[in-house]
Amino acid sequence: MERYAKGFRNFGGFLILLNVINFFLPAAQCTQEGYAALHWSQFHYIKALFGWSLPYDGGKAVPVTAAQAAFILCCMVLPLILALAAGTWGIIGSPRQRGSSILALVVLILYIGLTAGLDILWPKAHLTQVYTKGSACLAAIAVSGGSAVMAVLSLISTPRKVRKVPKPIPQVQEIKQQQKEADYTIIEEKKRQEPRQLPETPRGVMVGLTGVYKGAEIPMADGEFIKLGRKNTNHLVFEGQPKVSREHCKIKWNAGDNKYIIYDYSSTGSFINGSHECLPQSLNMPLEPGTVVALGDDTNVFRLE
Repeated sequence: MERYAKGFRNFGGFLILLNVINFFLPAAQCTQEGYAALHWSQFHYIKALFGWSLPYDGGKAVPVTAAQAAFILCCMVLPLILALAAGTWGIIGSPRQRGSSILALVVLILYIGLTAGLDILWPKAHLTQVYTKGSACLAAIAVSGGSAVMAVLSLISTPRKVRKVPKPIPQVQEIKQQQKEADYTIIEEKKRQEPRQLPETPRGVMVGLTGVYKGAEIPMADGEFIKLGRKNTNHLVFEGQPKVSREHCKIKWNAGDNKYIIYDYSSTGSFINGSHECLPQSLNMPLEPGTVVALGDDTNVFRLE
């Protein structure tokens, strides 16, 4: 589906770029018995607008009103700019982007408005003069309409991004309450005293060994970082722990390769497996399941299972 979406956007991008040619085709024309027909393209209208006049009557300037100026800007200048953006974006953009498709639909609407309201630019006809719409109007609608069809097809065929729902992370107060309840249970006390065996299969869980989260098992969603620090905007908050920085580090579980990733940005450092050398800062460091991570010192320690 993603390949089809990209194909539709590429073809629609090429189509909508053809409006550059329509920009120089006759948008309006004037015919009169005994005289050669006069033609004006969008380019002529925009060029004449800089002199605050419109070219009519064989080259004689006709003063432009504010409404006419707004019409030229909205229905000639703006759609051309959007067509260029939509065409370029549709060709070089990613298969999942939808911006070029939306712009293509907007361009079609603006060119329909150009065709419907073009007579606002015509002066009063004299004698046998007749003002009509030129080929550029029909061509602009045809080209933009084709591009809009491709835009709709690309939107339909664009795969929907499935949002991962992170598993809930226990809050500080809930974990403290769990610890208090466990302290009154003899069975749980014995379990904490026994050496813990690592599971045969890594399961993406942080187990608190010491500190605020001692005894807690914190599940981690695949591919999503858990932030740790004293600041209350972190996922795991360490209140009153001076050795833990306000924003200490973040840890991610990658189920695909059975590894953890830690990214440390603390001032006190993070240490693994009892080492006195802290991890390098601002780098994604892979860790194996079973690694023991200490934040600042041995007060708050976790094991990655």
